[in-house]
Amino acid sequence: MPKHLRYYALLFQSLFILPMAEANEWDWVPRESLSESQQATLGQYCRGAYVDSWQVVDGDNTHLLADLIYRDEQGTLYMEGAATLRQPLSELDADTIKGVPGDYYQAQGNVALRSKGQVIRSDNAYISTAEGNQSAQFDNARFLTHDSRLRGEAGQIARNKEGLIFIKEGFYTTCEPGEESWQLYGSSIELDTDSGFGTAKHVQIRVHDVPIFYFPWLRFPLDQRRQTGFLFPSFGFSGKQLTLSTPYYLNLAPNYDATITPNLVIPIVSEDSNDKDDSGQGFDIELRHLGQYGKTQFEQSTFYDNHGNEGTLRKFTSDQQLTQSFGIGAYLEDNPTENVEPDVNNTSIQEEDNYERRGYARYNLGNFSSNVQVRRFQTPDPTEDKPLEWLPRLSASYRYADTRYSYRPDVEFTDFYEPDKEGSDGKRMVLNQDINVSTGNAWGQATAGVLHQYRDYSLHNYDTKQDKDTSVNHLSYYLDTSVVFDRRFNTDWRQTLEPRVNYLYAPYEDQSDIPDFDANEMEMTYGQAFSHRRFSGNDRIGDTEQVALGLESRLYNGNNINRWTFQGGQVFYLRDRKVDIDGETGNIVDSSHHSPVLTTAAYNGDNFTLANHFNYDFDEDRVDLAQTALKYTPDSGFVFNLSFSYLHDDNEDDMTKQSSFGTIIPINENWHFFHQQSYDWIDREQTAQVEGFGYENCCVKTSFSYQRWRDNDGQFDEGVFLQLILRSLSGVGRTNSDIDTIADDYWNQGKVGY
Repeated sequence: MPKHLRYYALLFQSLFILPMAEANEWDWVPRESLSESQQATLGQYCRGAYVDSWQVVDGDNTHLLADLIYRDEQGTLYMEGAATLRQPLSELDADTIKGVPGDYYQAQGNVALRSKGQVIRSDNAYISTAEGNQSAQFDNARFLTHDSRLRGEAGQIARNKEGLIFIKEGFYTTCEPGEESWQLYGSSIELDTDSGFGTAKHVQIRVHDVPIFYFPWLRFPLDQRRQTGFLFPSFGFSGKQLTLSTPYYLNLAPNYDATITPNLVIPIVSEDSNDKDDSGQGFDIELRHLGQYGKTQFEQSTFYDNHGNEGTLRKFTSDQQLTQSFGIGAYLEDNPTENVEPDVNNTSIQEEDNYERRGYARYNLGNFSSNVQVRRFQTPDPTEDKPLEWLPRLSASYRYADTRYSYRPDVEFTDFYEPDKEGSDGKRMVLNQDINVSTGNAWGQATAGVLHQYRDYSLHNYDTKQDKDTSVNHLSYYLDTSVVFDRRFNTDWRQTLEPRVNYLYAPYEDQSDIPDFDANEMEMTYGQAFSHRRFSGNDRIGDTEQVALGLESRLYNGNNINRWTFQGGQVFYLRDRKVDIDGETGNIVDSSHHSPVLTTAAYNGDNFTLANHFNYDFDEDRVDLAQTALKYTPDSGFVFNLSFSYLHDDNEDDMTKQSSFGTIIPINENWHFFHQQSYDWIDREQTAQVEGFGYENCCVKTSFSYQRWRDNDGQFDEGVFLQLILRSLSGVGRTNSDIDTIADDYWNQGKVGY
């Protein structure tokens, strides 16, 4: 009897070059004919799936089926007319099959060789089963792997006794039958299943049969094993220059690797151009290591312009969890080229005024957490103020809470250093303790508490060259109460009504001798009205005696989902405030008797969300704050974003009045149009503009957009951006890292598994 064909099942496990054929030839099932579970695995734009109905045969027997089967005197087996040779791991079908068991099989006419999840069809096939010389050859072949959706055609496929697979004049694609969005073609392709990679000569990437890339030689992976070699390039184009980046990946070891990306900028303006950086070259480096305890990564981007000027940025990050409770890490940024940044940068490093350098260790156990950090900065521009540094900062906190009592202590020590040697620095010890007791039930709750804030400073003043010690020991008292009313209406809907009253007493404490290291004034909103602290950070303890009144209502649907939330409140001050962020304390800095009226309204729908914050000052007859954010995303693929932000400030230069609008509009099943614009109503200018088109199907996605934006220096820049992804192959193009755009929203919303 013939030998098993299990040798040739190995052939198809590595065929990543698959055929072009009619849908009914490849077990193709339209989406509407698939089960619900099968449809759930499809991408949004996929119209069906390959369903493999072939089953492995139990046992070790070989089954022969044909209109005529006979054996001649020399032992040659002949099968004629709908011949089938079925083995446990594979099945060979053809019009005729002949061969010598244990030596070879030759099939002609409508040849099909199947194994689990794979099929190949050809006009003729020769399969050697001789011991030590298992090889095969298929002429005019068409082949498919069901799970990967890879299919293609080849003039000839051959496999030698070492297991190498050779393909002549072949191509593959992941596109659905009848859809030819992209193909990868090679005149000669070799697949090495042992090493897990393939090589091809005279490679073309074709989009709708039009060659868009050509490679004399290409090396590519056959499985999930990482392979050293070139990744697909990215490019950018503007009115002045063409940018090309060609990353090269190095698989150095199972737990570390590297990527080196040469960058080239080619000018397309006249040689008389005054742009000194209109051309140049550079490279990016990324090194990654995955160890027993965590990850470590190093990045560097270096670029030389056409005058030889260098711009370099570097970053090192490491986070190691040494035990379940204890971990250490480092974050180091560096600009060694005196405030010159690379013109082309494909790393995660961004241009900044100050580059952070910190090391840290943490210990967490249950409700206890602690952290120690050293933080310093590099400021390449000598005209910029250098931030305060921590040498070091130690912090610890504990949380205890049950149904009635809560205790939350926080301890922090910081040694501040002022690199500019202007003003003050020094050491600060902080102790915050929040102790409260609560009582309540389903319809209401009351919480009484004490907030203890202690500060101790040892300061040095560089201007007066004097040292000084000072401290603050402060107690604040608060009482929070709320009542919840609940009613049902329209059968399914439920509404709550929750009046809130908060009393806070924080007596005045002189803090004129205390500098401002990290204090900030909090923006007044409905939530901040019920806070027990006026300032963030630990350098200012706000004085106040106030009563905050609020009313909150929520609407729940029949599924108990919170759809609407309405909040309104106001703070009434019983005494003037004497503590501000800067300067001496003691003088009245705020004598208003009440805050603006603070309101919020929010809707949370299945595909529609709306959030509004609105503060109105009736005494000044003005709007202090108005913020609106709306997002509408129905299942049709339509996206509508609208936002507006207004923040009043007595200094007109610090006022905010901006709006943003963005939309993605489906043109048909595959095409989308997207538009975005942002406007500054104070400067009366458009700060960002994006227009573009996107196309997507099951095997390709692309977007093309024009973008204009204001950079970090306040200057306007513009460009054309192209992104293209060929599914299961790679992507080319360049995005705009300077702004968040609606183009990025379009790119990320497709459910196709890229």
